[in-house]
Amino acid sequence: MNASSADDIVITGLGVVSPIGTGRAAFTEGLFSGRNGAGIVDFYPTEGWRSRICCRVRDFSPEAYMGPKSARRMDRTGHFAVAAARLALADAGYDPNTMGQDAAASERIAVVTGTCAPMEWIWTAHEACFTRGPRHVPPTTVLATFPDAGAARISMELGLKGPSQTLSTACASGADALGHAWLLLRAGLCDVAIAGGVEAPIVPSAMIAFGQTRALSERNETPLQASRPFAFRRDGFVMGEGAGLLVLERRGAAEARGATVRAVLAGYAATTDAYHMTAPEPDGAQRLRALHEALARAGMRPDDLDAVLAHGTGTPQNDENETRVLRSLLGARADAVPVPALKSMVGHGLGAAAGLSAAAAVICLEHQRLHPTINLETRDPECDLDHVTEGARDMPLRAVLVPAFGFGGKNAALVLRSA
Repeated sequence: MNASSADDIVITGLGVVSPIGTGRAAFTEGLFSGRNGAGIVDFYPTEGWRSRICCRVRDFSPEAYMGPKSARRMDRTGHFAVAAARLALADAGYDPNTMGQDAAASERIAVVTGTCAPMEWIWTAHEACFTRGPRHVPPTTVLATFPDAGAARISMELGLKGPSQTLSTACASGADALGHAWLLLRAGLCDVAIAGGVEAPIVPSAMIAFGQTRALSERNETPLQASRPFAFRRDGFVMGEGAGLLVLERRGAAEARGATVRAVLAGYAATTDAYHMTAPEPDGAQRLRALHEALARAGMRPDDLDAVLAHGTGTPQNDENETRVLRSLLGARADAVPVPALKSMVGHGLGAAAGLSAAAAVICLEHQRLHPTINLETRDPECDLDHVTEGARDMPLRAVLVPAFGFGGKNAALVLRSA
């Protein structure tokens, strides 16, 4: 495993908006206690929906993170993005209110978000058009429905003038955003990056469409048991939402300003199956290649891994495929490497998913403790890894792997080391 160096890309802050807690402290408590973020959709009429279950961010007020005028001009995706960015910067020891005041410094701060689409505003505009008429569609819809709206809002709210970009690679978006920020820092194109995933997809159009693909769990009578990655008779994922953004910088600069180095982002890789829009490539070859390449770029081998924070969606195909890929990666150590599944608690936040998983990885490394997988009472014989079902587990953690897989055959992987 590589020794520390001043050029390490390190994580100094994290900002989380999630169904099990917003902010570092609340998310950490929810993570290790195995809090269940699932419930029934009670904020839209749901008659005829196949799935009425979601993991929603509750008790969230955008005005706590921005002025009311800004809040009115953003949808929920933008609200989450700005809130998570402010939380991440404050956690890193920066003042979010003054970050943009030094013109030269602000030009060296990048924002890279991963998201699928700002779905709430798209749905709201569609509903307004066809129920009340075209004149009721606000002109801000054009700007708010760009996938890049979240990154743009962060940059504008905080006055950050470095690269401001969004990657939209399905459910790998958050991992690819962090990987892109890692590359920007390694190339010297910025000094600080705020990066990760953000999504707010719990709207009728998305819920109905995903339900029609039979990707969502239909355990509507028992919502708390619906998100069950790797479990026997799992029947799909539970739609989630939120944001997980991290502050990245080079170790030398972070230590020079007295920042706490929380973890190291040591490696990143991405591949594509080029096989099918929804199903993973059966042999998992490109998923496996992404994991190997991320480790190689981190200067590590599979034997260096202490845990894998699973993608673990709870869909039959993905979980079996991921298990086979991890067994191929880990070889003889496969039964000894824990593989907890965060989505059992927070659901599947699409573009936000890997950002939340990366935040969880940082917390696990800091605390030398793994979060549990909940709802896994009866395991699938084809998904037979150690999923940490007994509750949070204290153990030495030097390096963890965060895989992320998305529709369209998108594969990404992050390797994080302890500080």
